Amino acid sequence: MAWHIRWETSQFERAEFYPGKRQSFSEPVIPTKEQLSWLNVDWNSILERSQLHMNLLEPFIAFRRVLLQILRCNECMTEHLLQSASTLRKGSRFSQSTAFLHEFKLASAGTGKQYSTLYWLGRLEEAKLLRAQGQHEMAISLAKYISQNCHSNEESSDVYRLVGKWLAETRSSNSRTILENYLKPAVSVAEAHHINNKKSIERQSQAHFHLAHYADALFKSCEERLTSSEWQAAMRLRKHKAAELEALVKQLRSSTKGEKNDYSAKILELQKQLAMDKEEAEKLKGDRDYFLCLALEGYKRCLVIGDKYDVRVVFRLVSLWFSLSSRQNVINNMLNTVDEAQSYKFVPLVYQIASRMGSSKDSLGPHNFQFALASLVKKMAIDHPYHTIFQLLALANGDRIKDKQRSRNSFVVDMDKITAAKRLLEELASYHGAIIGQVFSNIDVHFIIFIIFFVLLIFSWKSSHLLLM
Repeated sequence: MAWHIRWETSQFERAEFYPGKRQSFSEPVIPTKEQLSWLNVDWNSILERSQLHMNLLEPFIAFRRVLLQILRCNECMTEHLLQSASTLRKGSRFSQSTAFLHEFKLASAGTGKQYSTLYWLGRLEEAKLLRAQGQHEMAISLAKYISQNCHSNEESSDVYRLVGKWLAETRSSNSRTILENYLKPAVSVAEAHHINNKKSIERQSQAHFHLAHYADALFKSCEERLTSSEWQAAMRLRKHKAAELEALVKQLRSSTKGEKNDYSAKILELQKQLAMDKEEAEKLKGDRDYFLCLALEGYKRCLVIGDKYDVRVVFRLVSLWFSLSSRQNVINNMLNTVDEAQSYKFVPLVYQIASRMGSSKDSLGPHNFQFALASLVKKMAIDHPYHTIFQLLALANGDRIKDKQRSRNSFVVDMDKITAAKRLLEELASYHGAIIGQVFSNIDVHFIIFIIFFVLLIFSWKSSHLLLM
């Protein structure tokens, strides 16, 4: 009750904290964690607004620590020590962060809950601090120890993700181990313990993004190797070996008994080398396709679950779609992403996406790249007409130029784009017919004004030129 009387001026106060009749107590009252909730809201607001400007933030950290000590709220004090250690680490105050972590350990031991979730969070923060100080091997070893002993289902996803991320950055383990033992389990744990709150959604987004990002890097590495000059030289050597093997087989048939042993030994050696080369090529291509599928699925889940990585994911995902538009698995991922993800996330790239529209007559199958692309543009146009219809009308009017200029090389008209845009506008008429008509009328008016202005400009130039003569 004394707490309510003393701190009733807070902007986050709640009416139920203040009963009509106040009583006085002879003994000090220790506030509960629920009663301190508005103070925590104030503190989170200060952290957000300070943006890690440590010269401004350090006095607030010290004041809050003293305040919680006076109030004797041990639970809040322990959480504050851990949060302050994390904030100081992010602000590159490593010595102060270490001191707060040491005090946090002492406070955790005093509560008697040595292996609680908060304890393991403190050990994880210790690993992050070691890594920030450049002690990568110690940080990874500590994080591995936490992953093996921490049985908190909520936080183990972050532990797996961080270990996989650090191993990938330091290249301390092979790619299969990182994927199968850390990054994929991080996703599985995050999905299995899904709760509809902000922290759980952010945890899932982080797990999916780091898995997709690492798989994408492995895919690019495989692609670079398959297109490298060394790989092309190995392919030419393989063809030469195959031709040599064929020639030896022909010679074996017409050889004498004494020569057959030599030919047989050479043939066996070449067959073994060709088999190994073929196995290596198939494994590399299989790994490439596997990493691509992981990356596409992870990026899709990032867009569906949250919005933290939207810009990075959308740009990379659209780049993969455009560069690998002939692969059916990429088209299938594109269709699934269009169905599940929010269309507003693709609006920043609406011009680039719409410009790839064209004819689907050269594509195979009903679900081809142009079909998937048209589905995405249609969904964007239905949900966000004023961001999309202008691009479609620009494509549909691509042939509105003077007859004298049609033969010039500077005006190249792609009739496939025009046809595709007009067909899509006809489909959209049932959704936004009034908007399309309004925008089309405005375009006609502006086009006429431009022609008139252009004619007047030419006439003015010719008149001034005649006067000078």
